[in-house]
Amino acid sequence: MMTLNNNEKDFQKKMQKDTEIPAIVHEHINQAYHLIENNTVTQKKAPRDPFHWMKIGGRVAGGMAAVLAVGFIFCATNPVMAKNIPVVGGLFELLQDNVSFFGDFSDYATALESVDGTTADGSEADGDKTGNATSENAYIKTADGLTITCSEVYANSQAVYITMQFKSDKPFPETETRAESGTPVIDLDMTGGVDFNPEASPVIDGQVEGQFLDDNTYACIFRYDLAEAAKDYTEYNEKYDEMTQQVMDEMGITQADLDDQTDEGYALLEEFINKLSERGGEYQKYIKEIDIPDTFNLHLDITKVRGLEADYEWSEADDEKYGRDAGYYKYKGDWSFDIPVTVDDTRTEVMELNDTNDAGIGLKSVIRSPYELTVNELYKEGSNSDCFMVALDANGNTLPYNESTGNCNNFAIQDRDISTVDIYFLDYIQYMDELKGQQNFDNPTKEDGQKWKKLLEENAKYHKTLHFDSDNAKN
Repeated sequence: MMTLNNNEKDFQKKMQKDTEIPAIVHEHINQAYHLIENNTVTQKKAPRDPFHWMKIGGRVAGGMAAVLAVGFIFCATNPVMAKNIPVVGGLFELLQDNVSFFGDFSDYATALESVDGTTADGSEADGDKTGNATSENAYIKTADGLTITCSEVYANSQAVYITMQFKSDKPFPETETRAESGTPVIDLDMTGGVDFNPEASPVIDGQVEGQFLDDNTYACIFRYDLAEAAKDYTEYNEKYDEMTQQVMDEMGITQADLDDQTDEGYALLEEFINKLSERGGEYQKYIKEIDIPDTFNLHLDITKVRGLEADYEWSEADDEKYGRDAGYYKYKGDWSFDIPVTVDDTRTEVMELNDTNDAGIGLKSVIRSPYELTVNELYKEGSNSDCFMVALDANGNTLPYNESTGNCNNFAIQDRDISTVDIYFLDYIQYMDELKGQQNFDNPTKEDGQKWKKLLEENAKYHKTLHFDSDNAKN
């Protein structure tokens, strides 16, 4: 995760002292904002307040990690898709080619089996699938007229992937879709965690990717960030708090100055954030990595299912009245699940680099699973970590960011040639103000000197070319 997002999370914590919000929430708030700026997603109407997104983030107290915070509204509306499958147990096979991290999950996933001997679709574990679910099944829960079924699971050391089906007593309202993928904008308020790390944040990023099977049925794949759950931020938060206070002392400002909602206050706030962003990278060394066991239990508490109403236009009045729920239809209840997880890292490659340039900027490691590429940056003391990461595949095309994480260091790779991958760190302000993405440069109207890869090479604060095993690199 790029350092800017880690930095701002502690600042927002200070701004909203009445709400204790774990690190991962703030990271996703900020990365959502960055992805919008990077033209990865769009919004119908920008908030008038230039730091509106930060105030929204500070108010988030539920399980949603705020990637779809109020005001971040995706364009393009598609009608409900009418498809039918015989049983819940085939969801990976149905959905796996239509998510940002797509791949062959169905070949490796395990059907969830309840203590009563039935799978999540209600059939006998070793018999024919009947599709008749039972209320005693631990992976089927009903509340507020909505039945949620957890069906299959697959995991590696980076993420846990779980298929879910949502069956409503009444037809779902027409739902907004994401501009690029066309998938419905639905997310979950949820908390939970893994039994091997009690220090992990209980707040879970509740983005899901899926499709409607009929008017009353939505199916999706939920991605749980296991790599993030295997981190202890205790010392990091302490050190970062100290640095935050140091910056405030150097600037001669107080919390009241940062809370000032005037043009002068916003300018001061921006300067403050920039200083944090420049210094924050080196503090990542205080994040402790926890070993992930081969098997563990993942607990999920879903308290709200939210869908963005089609053609919704954000307004300040709705924001004042409904907060982060503005524009969303909702189901509220208690859907709790305990998911047994077995980690399969037989197809995961870890490339330890620990490489930095003279400016102290570089890469700690790169991890390739069959579905994603995760790039972990490294900043030495004194380095300027206000960076934005871009990755190119072997054909010189930008690798897409994983839509289910909002993290700017996690890329989808399944339809790309990654025998060679180029990683670039760009100055954040320069990237957002001048570059903004490959689509702005690789077209016939641009001269050779303005081509995307050439611009990245000329402006990169750090660049690394990586080579992967050709037998596994093409997905």
